[in-house]
Amino acid sequence: MTSRRAVVFDATGTLFEATETVGAVYARVAHAHRVDLPAWRLDDGFRRIIRHAGPRGLDGEDEAARRAAEVAWWFEIIRQTFQATDSTARFSDFPAFATALFDAYRAPGAWQLRPGVRDALTRLVVDDVPIGVVSNFDHRLTEIFEHLEVHHFFGSIQIPSRVGAAKPDPPIFEAAANALDCPLDALVYVGDDPAERLEAIERLGVRVIDVGRLSDPARLADEIVALLGPRSD
Repeated sequence: MTSRRAVVFDATGTLFEATETVGAVYARVAHAHRVDLPAWRLDDGFRRIIRHAGPRGLDGEDEAARRAAEVAWWFEIIRQTFQATDSTARFSDFPAFATALFDAYRAPGAWQLRPGVRDALTRLVVDDVPIGVVSNFDHRLTEIFEHLEVHHFFGSIQIPSRVGAAKPDPPIFEAAANALDCPLDALVYVGDDPAERLEAIERLGVRVIDVGRLSDPARLADEIVALLGPRSD
């Protein structure tokens, strides 16, 4: 019988988080390519650049083209971050450096699960609730889930390069609902997105849990189950 309930999660800041600061990773990889800059300055430069960055994963007529565009998007963010940090910094082979930095964020150990996540996923499986991911992350996401040993929990992973749409636009949520065999208005979305994005998602008829408002991450499962309510199938 078709399930009438399903939960979709955001990725970074909700399911997992980086094990190091951006500046620490950028500084370490840059040092290996003979450019030395302080991590705190790279952190500051990255924050200034990413704040004004446009969406990624939407350019291209098919998934392969959009994945390539994701890489190009990140290479430009990296270039601008180092330019903003120290305009005199020069890499002998910038594409090789940017590739190494891009790959550092899909390596084992780059990310860790957030508190309460594994327990919440396990409880949803026990309750026979379909689980998916709706994230504006890029195509490295599946590898990250595999390293974190949670990939098996998800019946659907929707990202912009796969769908050709990003949160909060309807197509990415519709793709998740279809994959989980669930009506759109029976989805619960769990994320730490900005308030205006969460409000836009709610306007689609999707119920929302803002993880930023949870006083105790260990109660994530309780919050989800309470919002889901009784099964209707």
